[in-house]
Amino acid sequence: MLMWLVLDCNQIGDEGAQTIAQVLEANETLLSILRLEQNQIGAAGALALGEALEVNTSLTRLELFDNQIGDVGAEAIAEALTVNQTLTCLTLGKNKIGIVGAQAIASALELNTTVAELHLQFNQLGNAGAKVLAEALKVNASLTELNLCDNQIGDVGAQAIAEALTVNTTLDNLNLPDNWISEAGVQMIEQARTVNNKTDVFMDDQINPLAFSLYVRLATAEDIQAVLRLLTRGAELEDDLEDDLEDDLAPLRALPALPANITERIMDEAHYWQGIHCSQRQQFNEDRRVRALKVTVPWMIDGGSIRVKAIQVLREKNKFRTARSGSADDNGLTLIVEDEYGALRHEVVVPSTFVDSVTELVTLFPASHPSLQELHAGWQVRVRPRKSDRDAPFRSLYIGYT
Repeated sequence: MLMWLVLDCNQIGDEGAQTIAQVLEANETLLSILRLEQNQIGAAGALALGEALEVNTSLTRLELFDNQIGDVGAEAIAEALTVNQTLTCLTLGKNKIGIVGAQAIASALELNTTVAELHLQFNQLGNAGAKVLAEALKVNASLTELNLCDNQIGDVGAQAIAEALTVNTTLDNLNLPDNWISEAGVQMIEQARTVNNKTDVFMDDQINPLAFSLYVRLATAEDIQAVLRLLTRGAELEDDLEDDLEDDLAPLRALPALPANITERIMDEAHYWQGIHCSQRQQFNEDRRVRALKVTVPWMIDGGSIRVKAIQVLREKNKFRTARSGSADDNGLTLIVEDEYGALRHEVVVPSTFVDSVTELVTLFPASHPSLQELHAGWQVRVRPRKSDRDAPFRSLYIGYT
């Protein structure tokens, strides 16, 4: 009798998930473990699986890591947890679940009495998601392991979790690596553990919140045009403004129009451009170029020429290993520019600026720099890997352009 079914990495979509759900709903097997990781199951597939879980009486483990169920799918699974009495392990990591899905799961945990392991790593729960899950931990009596790795949880979420740990008596393992928790947040959780005296909490490789204060805001083409209109049209603002914006924008009607060259200067000084970026949270493997930090300069929608204004690299180093990683390769980053045919065009070393002991910022600017002047659409910019990148929990490459 089939009891364990592994269907990972099979490009299974909603239709396939719905077919599997029909089998589960029929309760004609003794299947206890179902793995559907790294497929293409969306909300519709999750809805079908959720309906099956409401009546299935054999499944104890469901693994849906790295699919696309989102908040809607998470809500469907959560609803099933309020009635299911057999599932003990649920994996929903890397499914684009946010606060809405977290709220549904938290509400289900307050009622569910069987789920012992819940894996929600690599989602976008944030502080709000951490807070609702923390409230659930205060009343849940079955959960022994909770994985919230890489969920953009900061000190606000850490405080809520710390408060929950002083009440919860069943949680054995709590995984919080690769979040945005500062030293203060770590201390709050550690202090709560002295009261709890049970839960093992893992908080390695936290990303310094300061790194995200330096993260570049990407302006859309519409943003750029809106600002340009305000700067250049002066009193000739559109007459069809929304009523609630009329009073706020009224003072701008008296401003004179600015010449195009001054407008462009203002935009450049403000670093207000369109942009494209690539970021990595996983540890870097220097032997696999496919995982290198790289960006291809995009084409303009109207087919016009593109002008690259700046390149920025942001890197957050592992604070626990910084002291022993002060090698020569930490004195700057090498940017490599290749044309659309893969031919090397530029290789430039850019000095690093250390915002603090672990946050490294590299900026290639101004636009008159030879490496920027020659960049064209279709060309690729990548960062040469360094040994110390293995210890970097976060890296980002940004190209700003007009």
